[in-house]
This record gives sequence, C-alpha cells and structure tokens, in this order.
Amino acid sequence: MAKVTIVVPIYNVEKYLPKCLDSLINQTFKDIEIWAISDGSPDNSVKIIKEYAKKDKRVKCIEKENGGYGSVLEYAIKNIKTKYFLICDPDDWISEDAIEVLYTAAEDNKLDFVRAAYYDVYSDNNEKVFRDGISYPQVFVPEANKVYTDDAELFLFMSDSPHAKLYKTELAKHIKFPHHVSYTDGILYKFYIPKVKRAMYIDKPLAYYLVDREGNTVTDVKPKIADYHKIVFDSMMKQYDKLKGNKDMLLYRIFLHFIYMN
Repeated sequence: MAKVTIVVPIYNVEKYLPKCLDSLINQTFKDIEIWAISDGSPDNSVKIIKEYAKKDKRVKCIEKENGGYGSVLEYAIKNIKTKYFLICDPDDWISEDAIEVLYTAAEDNKLDFVRAAYYDVYSDNNEKVFRDGISYPQVFVPEANKVYTDDAELFLFMSDSPHAKLYKTELAKHIKFPHHVSYTDGILYKFYIPKVKRAMYIDKPLAYYLVDREGNTVTDVKPKIADYHKIVFDSMMKQYDKLKGNKDMLLYRIFLHFIYMN
C-alpha cells in the first residue's frame, strides 16, 4: 500500500513530462503512488501519462476539466488517502532518494512537515544553483536536521514554492484554492504551516527546479499577473478570517508576500 502520493499538476508540458515522471518512478522508496493530473491539457501530455501508466501501475492518469493549478491541488488533497503527499511540477524533477529521505525523516521524528534544499536549473547551460529556501534570513534561518516544535511557525518565512516539501495530508484538508489563476501553491504553504507542530529542514538538495522554461509563472510579467495576485490575496484573507488562534505571524507573512510578490 502506498505511503506517499506524488501530485503532478499538468498543463501543456509534454516536452518536460517524461523527465519528471522518470525521476518519480525511479525513486529508491517504492511505496508511492503518482497522481499525474491533466488539467484539461490540450497537448500530448495525457498520451504520455497513459504510456507510463501501462508500464508502472503506481502511475495514475487523472483527467479533469481545466480549472487552474489551484483546482488540481484542491482535487488532489480532497481525494488523497496516503498519510503524506508531495507536489512535483511537471517541468521539474527530484533526486532518486528524495522521497526516501523526506519520508524517513518524517516517520523517525514524528514530523508534520519536512522540507529540503533544492537546485535552480537553467536550461541554456544546465547550470545548477543551490537554494536553501531561506527567503527572509533576517527573520528565520533554520538549523539543518533540527526538530522545530513551539517555533515551527517560523517556517512561514521560508520559500513557499512546492519543491522538496512533504506534507501530512490530514493537515491540508481545510485549505481552499481559487480556480483559473496561478500562484496558488503559496496558499497551500502559508495555510498549512500554522497547523504544524513538528517541522524539520534538511540541507540536502532533493529537487531540481527549471527556472527559465517558457510559460513559467514565476518569470511571467504579463499585466494579468497583478489580477491573479489580487485573487490569491482575497482568497487568503477570507481563509485568514476563519482561522482560530494566534494569526499574527501568518498575517505578517501574507503582507510580505504582496510586498515582494513571493
């Protein structure tokens, strides 16, 4: 029985998808299921997924109407049955021991959340740049392999991109996502961390993030991006109002998100 679900949100990525899926099916940790979710992708992505599913029963080809990145996360989190899940964008890939390292750390230390370092990769020259995920060093620089308990909320001040993060499924069930917009992975991270009681950072790079591929929303500068950020902000504030307990740290992190757009 699978212990970890790997969610792959897919839209127009046929060029990159095989490398991503190869990295997933070749994991040293075998008790996984791979949910390759086509968000109404019009290219050959579904055909590629089905070819992999024929060879490896752990690969599940899931097709849904287009609803945007958030709708894929919403569908996945609602339906996942495994204890943990990880998101791997289809233009990225992970090291062969990524799930083993993250899962072992989570189980051995009874963690609600564990994240690792990653590489930024540039397609023009295949340059790899180590990233520790530290976004606000003036606020929080984690000690590697330390279990954070009372101060686990400080993980809010690390990057919220999906790379090399293992989530406990039950703690993400409450999160809502707007549809048909980008930048919704940040909602998952920001509203998950306040639920975390035990967290850890591993300074080993376990994921590879293709930074400069065409269509990457992080490097997109179209005018509509501002509209997307507003929709995401509205969604976060509605959910913030419904949270219970001390919310000041989360509000400050949301504030920083929209100052620096990350």
